[in-house]
Amino acid sequence: MKLFLFFINSIYWLWAFSVPVIVSGLPAWYLYEKAHKNLPYSILLLIAGIVSGIITAEAIRRKYGLVNFFSRVSATPDLDEKKEAPEKAGTS
Repeated sequence: MKLFLFFINSIYWLWAFSVPVIVSGLPAWYLYEKAHKNLPYSILLLIAGIVSGIITAEAIRRKYGLVNFFSRVSATPDLDEKKEAPEKAGTS
């Protein structure tokens, strides 16, 4: 069971880590494709994204817990409310 929880927490950690990495990685890739001489700037931007991804994932893990955080993010409270069907007119 602990192995399963470790696997789930690892997936959530990578999910939280990947958002800042992708957000900084796409501009880094664009900068590099624009001019190959921008490689040092692209690498620095990607490293900044990796560091911020680690900090973000660890902050979420410590403050909220990864499973709790992502379950709250993906919850749909609008669908949880039970909607009653309108009553038909003329029924007895």
